[in-house]
Amino acid sequence: MNQKVENEINHEVYCGILPMKDTERTCGFLDALLILSGYCIATWSYTQGAYLTGLVSFKRLLITSVAGALLMLLVYQLPVILSTRFGIDIWIWLRSVFGVKGVKIISVLVIIVNFPWYAVCCDLFAKSMINLASAFGVDPAMLPPGTELGLELLCVVVGTALAWSGVKTIGWTTRILVPLLLTVGIFVVVVAFRNVPFSAIWNYAPSAEMVAETLPGKTPNEIYLLALEANFAFVITLVGGMAGVPRQCKSEKAAYYAGVLGQGVAGSFFVIIGAVMMIAMQYKGFSNLDPNELTDPTRMLSTMASPIAALASLLLVAFANIGTQAVGSYLYGVTLKSSFQKISYHKLILILCAYVAVLCIWGGVEEHFGTFLTITACVYAPLAALLFVDFFFVRRQGLDFRSAYEMKGHTNYVYTHGFNLVGIIVLAIGFCLSLLVYDPISGTIHSHILFKLTPTGFSLIGTGVIYFLISKFPPIRRYLRKDTAVSPITKPFDRYRVPPRQNIFMLPFIHLICWFLTAPYGLKIKKVNMEGIKPPYLVLGSHHSFTDFYVTPLALFPHRANYISELEGFE
Repeated sequence: MNQKVENEINHEVYCGILPMKDTERTCGFLDALLILSGYCIATWSYTQGAYLTGLVSFKRLLITSVAGALLMLLVYQLPVILSTRFGIDIWIWLRSVFGVKGVKIISVLVIIVNFPWYAVCCDLFAKSMINLASAFGVDPAMLPPGTELGLELLCVVVGTALAWSGVKTIGWTTRILVPLLLTVGIFVVVVAFRNVPFSAIWNYAPSAEMVAETLPGKTPNEIYLLALEANFAFVITLVGGMAGVPRQCKSEKAAYYAGVLGQGVAGSFFVIIGAVMMIAMQYKGFSNLDPNELTDPTRMLSTMASPIAALASLLLVAFANIGTQAVGSYLYGVTLKSSFQKISYHKLILILCAYVAVLCIWGGVEEHFGTFLTITACVYAPLAALLFVDFFFVRRQGLDFRSAYEMKGHTNYVYTHGFNLVGIIVLAIGFCLSLLVYDPISGTIHSHILFKLTPTGFSLIGTGVIYFLISKFPPIRRYLRKDTAVSPITKPFDRYRVPPRQNIFMLPFIHLICWFLTAPYGLKIKKVNMEGIKPPYLVLGSHHSFTDFYVTPLALFPHRANYISELEGFE
């Protein structure tokens, strides 16, 4: 059976990285919208919503959750165009950005910073089980030591076991998982509004003590920006949804808007549900509970609804969290398999299982939730910027597919022993840009001016600008664009465009620089029969050396020139 599953995964990986033809596309806008909505729905959204209620009022929470998510996704989702246009995964394109070996390191880094979400999932599962046991008369104090950790590890093991079975099991798990999560979310909203007046939720604002406990020493504006940063960081971690689904879409618009609305609206809706649940629990006098208990939907349902509803929620949340763990293990297992094809799929998901287990044993992800969000965004923001700038401005929406797929004799994306040093260095710079603005560990704001852009926003913009500017330097451009012969930049060579003339105000500086560069060699220019000759005229010259570029402006003085070059000269 293991060999059969391994063969299925190998087929999934092989077919999953090959470009999809137009005739193979199956997803329209509605299909992609539903899939991506399901992808970003998980019980950890409740944790995000509850975290935000400790920072801002419910009205501001609505703004930061919905508007913040949509604002980030409108930019962040643009590179899905490349997946739809070429029928490829973004990880194939990123081989041009980081190199065929470098992309393997980046994929591992992304999983390291993103997989702690599944530790949050396991934590919610364990607390749900304990809280519901309490609702049915079992005193939590009477439970054996380590029960909570044991339940967390049970979620990890069962989720991994489901992922072990491969594609078919994950298929029906996903089909059941999404409706269950939607059912839980809708049920939570109904119960909340039946027990708490709408005005109590609408007019909610955190107490000064609550804010001071979450973010000590911060001004109201800084707290509001950190709430916006939390939502930027939350949606920017949805990189997985930019991979497999858009390449199956029939049109670029369908893929783009499905990603923006599916992940922006559906994800925000569940964050808001988490906030409503937290506010309802506080209103009913349960604010003395552990904050983690307040974010547990089964705790709320067992308190405010009937025991039958609580039991039903137990089954729903249990399967939802285990199913989320299974789907996550499978998706990231396939991602790793595409980069490390010699390692078996089952070994890879066991590694992922061990990683989540260690995080559960540590138990610090929930405690440092805000820090975890910001650190995650420190990686994803510059990654998104590099992908965006490389696609639109550096490679001008063209790719050398043979080099990207490492076909024999095609080595344009090998760069330096398989690593694109420029892309990797710029990614590291982008990571540091975020830390220069805000230290997520200590909560220190280093630059109040740049903080207005939020750490994620500044890193996204700064990384994009740096990558764009350095790509203009000829040596770096030649390094980055080794694929020019296969994917030439043709847009600048518009045959119908009137060539721009040299800026007349720059001429004195050009002539002065040329004079300084040629003066040490005693340059003398002799003009014969040039009297009365005025532009326009054609100058033909033999290109002896690069000093021609300094001699020609002096020879033509005081006239300006337009220079003609073949395509190779520009590249």
